[in-house]
Amino acid sequence: MTKYAPLSEFLNHQPVDEVRLGFIDVEEILGAPLPRSAYEHQAWWANNPEGHSHCRAWHDAGWKTENLNITGRTVTFRRVRKPANPSEPILAAQDSDPWGALAGTVTIIDDAALTTPSGEVWDAEREGA
Repeated sequence: MTKYAPLSEFLNHQPVDEVRLGFIDVEEILGAPLPRSAYEHQAWWANNPEGHSHCRAWHDAGWKTENLNITGRTVTFRRVRKPANPSEPILAAQDSDPWGALAGTVTIIDDAALTTPSGEVWDAEREGA
């Protein structure tokens, strides 16, 4: 049993598809404190299970994180698939959401459309460069 298995169990038994938890709530579920990096770095909450046992806890249970608020110390877990048996996490392909825990934290202003050419010419584009 891994340190983060209680979080998997908790999520597996949720009757709803979205759960907002405070970091203190997560610590109560785990029965242990979160590492300092969870309080300081958004990346700790990212949905990348490769080499991150804490992420595998929610990922393998069929959940992802979103709407992280480091300052307010809250995170939302959203179900992305239902396990066949709630007592056993299921494995599936890695969630393809590139934003993960950062979803909803970036706003692109219409005047700064990223797909519109800016007209700026870089040195590599100049003739003879």
